[in-house]
Amino acid sequence: MDKSANRTRGAASLTSRLRRTVRAWGLCGVMAGGLLLSASVPAHAQSQLQTHAIDSLRAEVRANPQPDAARVRSLNGLALELRNKAPDESAALFEEARQLAQLLGYTAGAAEAELGLGFYHRHRSEYTLAESLSEQARHDFELSGDRLGQTRSLYNQSSVYSEQGLYAKSLQANLRGLALAKAAHSQKWLAFLNTQLGITSTYLHEYEDARRYLMQGLRWARRSGDQNGIGHAYTGLGNLYRAQGQWAAAQRSYEQDANIFRRTNDETGLIFEEINIGDMEERQGHYPEAFANARRSLQRAQRLQTVGEVPRAQLVLARAFLHTGRPDSAIIYALRSLQATRRSGARQYSRDASQILAQASARRGDFAAAYRYEELFGAYRDSLSSSDLQRQAAVLEYRAELAKKQAQIGILTSNSRLIQTRNRQQGWLLLGALLGLGAVGTLSAVLWRNNREKQRAYALLKQQQDELRAAQNQLVAAEKWAFVGELSAGIAHELQNPLAFMKNFADVSVGLLDHSPNTQPAGLEQEIMAGLKQNLLKISQQGQRASAIITDMLAHARTGTAPRVPTELNALVAEALALAYQGLRVQDATFHATLVQDFAPNLAPVPVVPSDLTRVLVNLCTNALHAVRQRQQEGGAAAAYQPTVTVCTRQTAAGAIEIAVHDNGTGMPAHIREKIFQPFFTTKPVGEGTGLGLSLSHEIVTKGHGGTLTVESQEGEGTEFIISLPPGGKA
Repeated sequence: MDKSANRTRGAASLTSRLRRTVRAWGLCGVMAGGLLLSASVPAHAQSQLQTHAIDSLRAEVRANPQPDAARVRSLNGLALELRNKAPDESAALFEEARQLAQLLGYTAGAAEAELGLGFYHRHRSEYTLAESLSEQARHDFELSGDRLGQTRSLYNQSSVYSEQGLYAKSLQANLRGLALAKAAHSQKWLAFLNTQLGITSTYLHEYEDARRYLMQGLRWARRSGDQNGIGHAYTGLGNLYRAQGQWAAAQRSYEQDANIFRRTNDETGLIFEEINIGDMEERQGHYPEAFANARRSLQRAQRLQTVGEVPRAQLVLARAFLHTGRPDSAIIYALRSLQATRRSGARQYSRDASQILAQASARRGDFAAAYRYEELFGAYRDSLSSSDLQRQAAVLEYRAELAKKQAQIGILTSNSRLIQTRNRQQGWLLLGALLGLGAVGTLSAVLWRNNREKQRAYALLKQQQDELRAAQNQLVAAEKWAFVGELSAGIAHELQNPLAFMKNFADVSVGLLDHSPNTQPAGLEQEIMAGLKQNLLKISQQGQRASAIITDMLAHARTGTAPRVPTELNALVAEALALAYQGLRVQDATFHATLVQDFAPNLAPVPVVPSDLTRVLVNLCTNALHAVRQRQQEGGAAAAYQPTVTVCTRQTAAGAIEIAVHDNGTGMPAHIREKIFQPFFTTKPVGEGTGLGLSLSHEIVTKGHGGTLTVESQEGEGTEFIISLPPGGKA
């Protein structure tokens, strides 16, 4: 969470105005003099200064109703001051400034307003808007020749990508911003961007890199004297230590940032860090201090209506109550936290609240509730494990891209050396020709020397060609290892999930057996036995899921080994559609869909592996049926919506055979379409599917039959998969 980049700048702005210096207004820009003064002014005095600054800016806006550049600057300045105190009003002022600036052709003013709106939408988790506004701001800052403006825009873009888990894009935007900050010699932004690199590296579990970047960010912040940058770096270090389980070190870092928030009278930031400190106190067993910090921050958060911090404080209180033997109070606070975080989508906190509820319910002897919350905890943990897999894949993607660039640099360097060698050869030949015009004897000597240089040049050329081949081999190896690493991480993750479920249900079963019915109320024995039966059923289901994963992986290895036989494709496609529909109807008897068959007449038999191609078609038809059922269940479609799946066969002019599976279901956005053929990638809920179906289908079609498998999809309208087999079944 980027709390440091949102600190109040009111005292610095007003101090600059009182000194009648140039007010360098910007989304994160404040003057060093204002920061130093704010550190020496008491908190109540700073609050008064901030109020006076806002009143002064309001008066400035009212006094300048003319639609000119001065009004744009006044609107942006007031919006900046209100960003933490009244974010909705701030956004409205930024939007007014943006529209006026665009009308006037005032590019710099429009860029400031766009970036302000980019920050606003990012903190509301409206990432599409935040990304587009930040990119527009970067473009306008570039047109205005404002390097620091571009740097700030890239910083916000990096944060937008990081918060969505798009870590490769986040790193790219961050590195671009760092290059601009270096060119502008901005110590302040070198601090912020190095710190952001450290935070992203922590998310990716690259702890050594994270510490290096964070310490570099702290050094730059200290050199610039920017208290916000210093606090931002301390927060990043606290998160790094927390991720490594170093609670005391994390607490010390959070306390450093909290002290800066106290000096600058930023209550919102102080709430955030006091919750972190309370969390670290609780994890170290310092329960009185944990209760004090959590209760104080909860009261502040409720008073200031910072709704995002309330469930975090409640979670700390719930954990403290649980560990001090008060499960009833733990359940009250954990339930409140769970309800809030499920609305906001904060899965990490929902997972922790579910775990506390399961443990507290078990301590109270409410095993039905404990079982229910244990299942919820497992589902959230499984979902977060998928996010960890995406992070690992992002690291592999980033490393593979870096290795590719390094190999490309090596290739370009080798090519440059080859050109230089040829130029030297031509130079020697020219010199020999000129000297030959003077004397035959000199010509002989030159030719001898030229021949010797040629031999050296050819030797050098061979060496450089060897280096070029080595660089190319390095590139291929890097890409292979990136795939192997991603596949290994996927295998470990997918097998870990059902095994973890099995372990959890077994542990709960042991807990049920540990409670003797002789000391429990009547009827509890039946409840325990029912729970045990349910647990054993779940263990069996997860075991079957693990077996299915291994079966699919073995099928990957066997792709293309069976002989092809001439097959009537129309009959094969019709049978696959019927099998998929019957399978789904067994699971959900209430589901009905329209099945359309549009087959090419007189289609000659095609050599294929029938069992493999049937598997592909059943998988594609099943996915299509799931998509139309999901759209029907979401209720977003009109009442007249009719789930429809269409399969067709056709022969192209070139003789290729195409099989298409079309549905009018939910469709897919672009970022999903790019990944659907990757092993272990799935959009199905936790516990449904292994993420191997489409990747296996792709291998069967491409490697087993020499064809292609492509997808076309429009979100909200439908999807079409197209199998294309070569003429005569040739690979």
